[in-house]
Amino acid sequence: MGSQGDKNSHGFEQPAENGVSHKKILIFKQLRVLRWPDFLTLLGLLCVSFSVYFSFKGLLGIAYVLILMQFLLDYFDGKLARAIGGGVLGVYLDSFTDFMAVASSVVFGWFAGINGTAMLIAGFLNVGAASIRLAYFTSYKQKGFTGVPTVLAASAVSTIAFLGYFFAQAYLAWFVIFYFISAIAMISDLRLKKL
Repeated sequence: MGSQGDKNSHGFEQPAENGVSHKKILIFKQLRVLRWPDFLTLLGLLCVSFSVYFSFKGLLGIAYVLILMQFLLDYFDGKLARAIGGGVLGVYLDSFTDFMAVASSVVFGWFAGINGTAMLIAGFLNVGAASIRLAYFTSYKQKGFTGVPTVLAASAVSTIAFLGYFFAQAYLAWFVIFYFISAIAMISDLRLKKL
């Protein structure tokens, strides 16, 4: 024998308001908390996910453009969130998408030809630095940025790797240095203003 509270606790029905006994089905209620900026963030997540796919396929031009598209979408979702207000999940979605941008830049660098043990270490440091930076940024609200933003670091290092792939193939192994710099820059004490 279940009470009305038990019946509504599973989340498929909305409790009656003000004594009115209508039932409203709540399917996909997690999606109801999304706001317009979150859809731009999800589009950015789609971009970096496909960037990984195209890196694996050897289509580095497309993979690179998708990383840059996520950079632009990240900029505009932040602007939109400040203009109309962000959702409850927006900060977390944005952090996850930013993390994926860094991961996709590491995959991109690997398939561009910056590989070997040094790149494994640099890749791990980038993923670790992005995780720490994003957890810090999500936990402690700031007026500006402490450390280089993850999306900026991912876009910059991908651009350098892309240029090296086309113009400095013979020296591409040395470009791993930029991945080490990227990891350090993300967790540095450098202060940057939000745009």
